[in-house]
Order: sequence, then structure tokens, then C-alpha cells
Amino acid sequence: MTANLKQTLLTVVAVIALTAALSAQGIEVKSSAVVLAGSTANCTQPATIDFDEVKEATPEWKTIRSEGVQAGSARYQLLTSKMNQRIRSACSQVASAESRDCVVREGDIRNDNGLDVADLTDQVVEQIENS
Repeated sequence: MTANLKQTLLTVVAVIALTAALSAQGIEVKSSAVVLAGSTANCTQPATIDFDEVKEATPEWKTIRSEGVQAGSARYQLLTSKMNQRIRSACSQVASAESRDCVVREGDIRNDNGLDVADLTDQVVEQIENS
């Protein structure tokens, strides 16, 4: 093998390794970010949802609003816990169907590292309304 060929092969291997490392970096999120499905560390197909819009589609939030359940009360905590479980489940199901490996709240991404970030709000609302 000639020196030029070895250098070319080493360069190709280095470029492949660098490309793999860059694509495996995932996204950077704010310190207060809420990850609803997946992991931010190694994601390649991130997505967001408008949490307030999704929250308003849940039966638990509708109960809180219609019955005036007081924030901080035991019932409020139970309802919001169940609501959050419902939202996380719907996010996981939609993310899987849409081939997305991470879902966070809209506005929680600080740096998307050049990845295509999809908005899954409508699909998650539909999933909640149909479950």
C-alpha cells in the first residue's frame, strides 16, 4: 500500500467517524425541559408538542376546569398526575408511529444541532381524543 492510499483511507475513516459522532449528539435542551418520550442525548428525529394545547384536550384538565378543582389540592394533584401519564403515553405512541425518537415541549430545545424537529401536537391531541 502506498503512503497516499494509506492517508486517503485514514481520512475517509476519520470523516466517517466524525459524521457518526456528530449525528449521535442529539439535541440540547433547556435545564427546565420536560422530556415526554425518548431521550435527548442520542436522538436523531426529535419532535415537540404545544403542551398547553395537548393538556386542554385531556379529560383530566377538562374536569379541573369545569369543576374548578383548586391547584395544590389532593384531587388536583391526582388529576394532573393522571393527565401527565396520559400525555406521555400518547406522545410515546405518536412518536413511534411517526418514527420520532424524542418528544419535548415546544420551546424546550436550546440547540437542535441541525436536526429536523417535527411538531406532533395535532397527532398527540388526536391520540388523546381517540383513546
